[in-house]
Amino acid sequence: MSANIKPNKSNEKGSNIFFCHWRRQIGYAWRNTFNNFTQHIFASLLTVFVIAISITLPTISYLLWKNANHASDQWYPTPNLTVYINKELTSTQTTELISKLKSYPEVEKIEYLSRDQTKEEFKTWSGFGNALDLLDENPLPAVAIIIPKEEAKQTTILHAFQSKLLEIKGVDDVQLDDSWFTRLTALTDMVKSIVWVISIFMIGSVSLVIGNSIRLNIFARRQVIVVMQLIGATEGFILRPFLYNGMLIGFISAIFALILSEVFIFQIDSIILRVSAIFGTKFTIKGLSWDESILIVLFSIILGWLSAMISTKKYLKTMRIA
Repeated sequence: MSANIKPNKSNEKGSNIFFCHWRRQIGYAWRNTFNNFTQHIFASLLTVFVIAISITLPTISYLLWKNANHASDQWYPTPNLTVYINKELTSTQTTELISKLKSYPEVEKIEYLSRDQTKEEFKTWSGFGNALDLLDENPLPAVAIIIPKEEAKQTTILHAFQSKLLEIKGVDDVQLDDSWFTRLTALTDMVKSIVWVISIFMIGSVSLVIGNSIRLNIFARRQVIVVMQLIGATEGFILRPFLYNGMLIGFISAIFALILSEVFIFQIDSIILRVSAIFGTKFTIKGLSWDESILIVLFSIILGWLSAMISTKKYLKTMRIA
């Protein structure tokens, strides 16, 4: 029994010692990082502001794309197809045709207007109601307005569905009201592409700025690094303060970028409210959600860590111990 108990105690003691050493190394690295940041506060803040602006640009571009999609959902109607039914169809045939239209998987719902209803609509909106009264019979056909499902609201799908409807017997014509939808889709796709391009360039610039800052920090402490190598410090021990420095710069820069983004939203919100009031509607700019903000912060921290690791390892490989 005693032989079985003693190894467990030694393992527990060894694990506690390892944990204490690990905690001391982590504490030393963080103290080193904060001391270096405060000792070079001006240069550190200048680096932080440059990175924060670089992060703010793609963030604002993303907000513009996000609010453009929100505005399209609020201001623009759903693209629909207007089916003009043959005037010679009987009521029974028309009912069967409407049932057939409802059976298509692209259809969410159908609004049917009889010939009398289309005549009244024409009188109400055209201003030529008296001219229709002079005619012997109603020249307007019955109309079925098809509202597609959400997954079918794509230009290619709608045009293919339009061609399919034109082949149905009893359908004279099908008009697709998607001119605005096509333009809006092209506009949002363009904004999305611009956001991606700006983001890629800004990620590269942020990596270069963080890497250059870490490189200057390493160059200023090169003698300390040489001494640490001489006394047997591991590469991980030497790397850790610089990695934490990159993470700290990324974190603070992300916080400043979020603040700048909120300032942008606050400044532009009043302008958007005035413009939307002219169009007789109300539209409020949406800022970043908590999930999006946390994602930006985490991404900036990871980017700072990677940039610092690449820059530090590259420099350590070229160093020579005198």
